Amino acid sequence: MIDDAQKYQKVTGFGGFVNSPQFAYGHMSESEIRRLWGPDSDMKYNIMRLYLPVGSEYWSQSLATAKLAQSLGIMVFASPWSMPAEWKTNNSTSGVVTVGGVEQVGRLKEEHYEDYANYLNDFVVFMRNNGVELAGISIQNEPDYKVSYAGCLWTPEQIAGFVRDYGHLISCPIIAAEGVGITDNYARAFLDDEGALANLGIFGGHQYGVIENAHKEFRGRGKEVWMTEFLINWNANRSEDRDFIWSVDAFDFARAVNLAMLNDVNAWIHYASKRYYGMLGDGTNGTVNSEITKNGYLLSHFSHYTIGATRVKANWMDESNVLEGSAYLTEDGDAVVLHVINAGTEDYQLVADLPFFSDAVKVVTTTEHTNMETTLTNLTEATFRPRVLVPASSFTTLIFSKSGDRIPSTMSSEPLIFNRLDDMSLSDPDFGAGFMLSGQTAVFDHSSPLISVHTDASQGYVMLDDRYNKLVFSVEDISSTLSYTSANTTLHYINDDGLVRSHNYGTVEFNASGNFDWVLDISKHVLPEGCIGIIGISNGNWSSILTLQFGDVYFLKGNEKGYRFSGVYSSGDSYFASALEDMSYTFLDLSDVSDLPLETSWLQGRANKNMLVRAAADFESETPNVIAGNLCRNLQLQGGSGSFYSLMPFTAASATFEGEWEGFEMLVLPFEALVPEDLRVYALDYDGDKVFGSTLEAGALIAAHTPVLVYGEGPVTFLGAGEVYLPKTLDPGLMVPVYVAQEAPVGAYVLKMRNGYLQLEEISSESAVQLLPFSAYFDFNGDEHREVIPFVLDDGTRLDRFEVEEAADGRVYDLLGRPVAHPRKGVLYIIGGEKVLYH
Repeated sequence: MIDDAQKYQKVTGFGGFVNSPQFAYGHMSESEIRRLWGPDSDMKYNIMRLYLPVGSEYWSQSLATAKLAQSLGIMVFASPWSMPAEWKTNNSTSGVVTVGGVEQVGRLKEEHYEDYANYLNDFVVFMRNNGVELAGISIQNEPDYKVSYAGCLWTPEQIAGFVRDYGHLISCPIIAAEGVGITDNYARAFLDDEGALANLGIFGGHQYGVIENAHKEFRGRGKEVWMTEFLINWNANRSEDRDFIWSVDAFDFARAVNLAMLNDVNAWIHYASKRYYGMLGDGTNGTVNSEITKNGYLLSHFSHYTIGATRVKANWMDESNVLEGSAYLTEDGDAVVLHVINAGTEDYQLVADLPFFSDAVKVVTTTEHTNMETTLTNLTEATFRPRVLVPASSFTTLIFSKSGDRIPSTMSSEPLIFNRLDDMSLSDPDFGAGFMLSGQTAVFDHSSPLISVHTDASQGYVMLDDRYNKLVFSVEDISSTLSYTSANTTLHYINDDGLVRSHNYGTVEFNASGNFDWVLDISKHVLPEGCIGIIGISNGNWSSILTLQFGDVYFLKGNEKGYRFSGVYSSGDSYFASALEDMSYTFLDLSDVSDLPLETSWLQGRANKNMLVRAAADFESETPNVIAGNLCRNLQLQGGSGSFYSLMPFTAASATFEGEWEGFEMLVLPFEALVPEDLRVYALDYDGDKVFGSTLEAGALIAAHTPVLVYGEGPVTFLGAGEVYLPKTLDPGLMVPVYVAQEAPVGAYVLKMRNGYLQLEEISSESAVQLLPFSAYFDFNGDEHREVIPFVLDDGTRLDRFEVEEAADGRVYDLLGRPVAHPRKGVLYIIGGEKVLYH
């Protein structure tokens, strides 16, 4: 969902570094530079970073490249690695030198602050006098990094003080601090010092370290943020060199650029532009000299289509969390650009919810075997929700052209969370309120667990009111002091027997861009002893302190979802349209929405046919599955058409369930219903040795939430009415109703047909059986550990006989011994002297 009402930074540009102290000066030829930079180039980069040589006698080394860049109409800025050695505390251009075994750190002496400001300005004037107007000049490359090569250390206070007191001497925009990361300490030094901020042109930082949050305030203060250096060296810290690997390195690179964009960065500049890990190959590690690399093409996706555009909010609704990216609105507002990273192995049919109507989409895709392959597709009709195929293992840019205005929605919406962690009861009030995480920001490290600080039940625990399979943390934003991982992530919980247990989920990797769901599997496949209470979640993070901004924190049985709307009904509302298209949505609350249509067409296109919609009490309509107040006039449920999960109990004036039978199946309904004609239905009971089935005659009443065994062939409709609700099943008893599609828990028994015999089969940790809505499983609470449990039916039906052959005389008899000329499938007859169901 792309929301152009929520705007972020305007994108200034992309580019790379040319002159580097590690490589020969002028190592890129004119033709190579022209291929990467400028509006007429292949890559369309528009920013170039230059090395500021130490000593004015060497400044001319950068001049030829700078003049070429100026002629191409691109922005050029320069970064110094060191000032002259005599101005530093270690009397060396190196950042750190060791003399007599003692480390001597190089810092600029305060008495030379003014000299250095004039020195930087002299370089600006030198370039200006030679026809090059710098877009910026940096104070220091990586002032927070000790290096043996050229370098100088500055504290945040020192560099901010320098800019405050001497920045006026420099006659072009000042870039600072260019630290190893984009960190709060350097950002706050400027944001909290009005004098320093006034003299600052651009806040710069590198992406080797963490990207924190304070820099986002610069946009509100009229300053840009540039990421001025980054590289991924895929041979670093490896015993053997290796060449580029698309499935690893391409997505690491694309994610790095995208992460910076999602963190309000206006410009992104790579380190060495010509290098095997850069944008142009240098002939090593599998690259071809002077040929554009995959990284070059990936960065070109951004430079081609997002320079000058403004990033807007993109809310990713992909539950698999595979797709990621960012969205932009062009300067004229006539197109939306969506960058999509698909590191997965499957194609995706992406729905883009746009702020306008579009009738054409340009698709630009780079894969392992293609480079910015471009197609233009004219849609069959203008729509604000076009569908586009995103290939597996690809970086794809989608450019949606505006063809018409979209009427803004008159509804507001919010997710409807059925089982919020905050709403659960406590076993002991001394547990505290720290478990109420929804809408909160929490620190997560070795000393700051989530939910509670306890690992035992001495202060109680959060009591679960149902058998849940997932604990979901909706993470809106995340930051870290180092890596975005949680080590030894351990859940402390209460098992079915009331005992304290723990489970280590290992290292959890988080999406640094935020906007994701962190899901802990708490099913019996992971916690085989069950889970009836939560104590807390701890981890082993010491250096990587995570700060998590949560949306909702809640429990799920499957993937059930809901939405609550208010305002005047709008069929074009983004969230309403998505809910109708998504099978996971089971309940929509529209009780505060006016002008709902009385006709049924507004819900006919819903993907989940069993989804419920609540309307105001005075809504008088026969629209199926609409609850007016607490009355549903026409409840229509269908087998195989989606999960059923109600937020509230209600009364159904008329209720039906339509199913398609192919033999024996378990059935459970959320309302009382009658046994249909010509259908075999059995009430079930367990006698300690077998499951016994008692015949229910046609017209008999099937109680709500009571599983029965049904035999039939073809379509069947159950009729009923009355109270409809969903029972909590923390202590489920023998037979557990299933209304939400889910995996059968370990230790449960499910209906199986093996070698012609109907039986209950135990689910082991190695087996997986998907339970469909309106089915059931048996739970013997750990009392049974047999592989199978047989069925016995009271009418003598042989459950092991399905392919029926007629007797030698070809006669079929009913149960009274009368011959039947036209036997019907699914009816019990006597054939060959045996009672069997006819097929």
